[in-house]
Amino acid sequence: MTMKMLHSSIILSLALLVTACASADTASRSMAEAWASGKAIVVTLNSSLNKTDETYGDFSYYLNDFAVSAGDNWAFFVLNSLADSSELPIELNVIATPCSVLFVKRGEPQGYIHLGPILEPQVYDFVQRKFEGRDIPDYLYQFSPLEVQVRWEDQGGVLKVNEKS
Repeated sequence: MTMKMLHSSIILSLALLVTACASADTASRSMAEAWASGKAIVVTLNSSLNKTDETYGDFSYYLNDFAVSAGDNWAFFVLNSLADSSELPIELNVIATPCSVLFVKRGEPQGYIHLGPILEPQVYDFVQRKFEGRDIPDYLYQFSPLEVQVRWEDQGGVLKVNEKS
């Protein structure tokens, strides 16, 4: 009986490992495809806030509202850079606090990072207008996230994000 349980546990563990590897590969490939197709990419970093916290509720609401209204030319991902291995091909050389949000798009001169949770929907409006080439009203500039340098390295299949010099 014990041997049968051990055998079942090993099979279950292997199935979970295969599933985890498959989803990591899918997320990585999905991000590479979004970049190659010119989609604007939004990556939530280290979303470790208490899910019952009001700040998390507001952050989640604004992010989800933006995701629903953004359209098909936007792709959304989550990266936990504190985990041992990342599912996304990002080399983040910027110190990001929990719930920071990274915005990148192929062909743009820079990307943006908002350090910490976004609690003003105008941040999304600014970046969306910028990446879609639309006019930006003067009042939105106060909601501009920090600019970062981004570069996709085809050889390693990695998006490198660095502080803007």
